[in-house]
Amino acid sequence: MFTGIVTALGTVREILPLGGGQDMRLVIGVTPDFLAGAVLGASIACSGVCLTVVELTADSFAVDASAETLSKTTLGRWRAGSRVN
Repeated sequence: MFTGIVTALGTVREILPLGGGQDMRLVIGVTPDFLAGAVLGASIACSGVCLTVVELTADSFAVDASAETLSKTTLGRWRAGSRVN
């Protein structure tokens, strides 16, 4: 269970279709210090949804979201430029 403590805000940089466009890869821009110690496979909660890191850069991380996750959470409404916590 998450406590609801927000430690950072990020911005959706890109949304890329996967698997025929039903699933999506979301690239989230953050401050570099937020990713200190982050590794591939890490779990990062984004606006209440626990997601697994599949790519890392100095100032962003990418996660894959299934069609089910997109339809049952707010992730399906995210657009490039959306702010997330």
